[in-house]
Amino acid sequence: MSSGNGISKNGSHVDRRYAAGTYFEDPLRHNSDAKFKAECFLKLLRKSKEKLGAMGVRSYIDVGCGSGEVVRLIADSLRKDGFQLETVKGYDVSPHVRGLHADAIDYVHGDYSESDDYADLVTLFDVLEHVVDPIGFLKRIATRSRIVGLHLPLDYSVSNAMRDKFQSLLEDPGHRLFLDTTLALNLLTLSGLRIVAYDYTFGFRAPSGHGSIMSKIAYPLRWLLSKISPWLMSKTVGGASLMVVALTPACQTMGEDA
Repeated sequence: MSSGNGISKNGSHVDRRYAAGTYFEDPLRHNSDAKFKAECFLKLLRKSKEKLGAMGVRSYIDVGCGSGEVVRLIADSLRKDGFQLETVKGYDVSPHVRGLHADAIDYVHGDYSESDDYADLVTLFDVLEHVVDPIGFLKRIATRSRIVGLHLPLDYSVSNAMRDKFQSLLEDPGHRLFLDTTLALNLLTLSGLRIVAYDYTFGFRAPSGHGSIMSKIAYPLRWLLSKISPWLMSKTVGGASLMVVALTPACQTMGEDA
């Protein structure tokens, strides 16, 4: 199990600010983008239905659940899509999660990668970039799940590099990993996950993505580039993330046996 300061016995941990609760002093931080992320994931999951086959989802856990809104929205949609969910949980190493409440959802203060829990579906939205030893972390997640959904910011852009923005991202919001599309896909494969499908998401379209003056100025260019080439947009002006659906080794073995 994880220790009280959020550091796991295997050394895969996030910044101490998360375990201390500093990052989520406002429990609703990032809540405005919950619907945007949930809809992007559900769209990709539905597109992946044929590749996933008749795989049932009876348990769902969101790791790094933040405000708790994403897990609620996805669970509600999965039930509407016909999935017979029996267990739904949201995990977070930040103590604010103890104060979250929702019908038919258990919110757990702890490190899921060191827990005794297991779920058919696990989602990690904007989590991996905060983790030290991401490969070890994902391998432990994989032993506790069959299908994994991830949302990964693509910070490795010309815009960020020219402004040396990686320095500030280390401090706030505490990113430890800076990815582009290729690096992200390779990282997941090196972690033992088999990528089923991926798609770009555009943060400039999310509620929090066009509040500043600079983001409003950059909006037309980002919109145009996103239509021409999402990869080009992500590598130049930035503002894109990657949504991924992947299978764990246990699920891959089941598929081969079938």
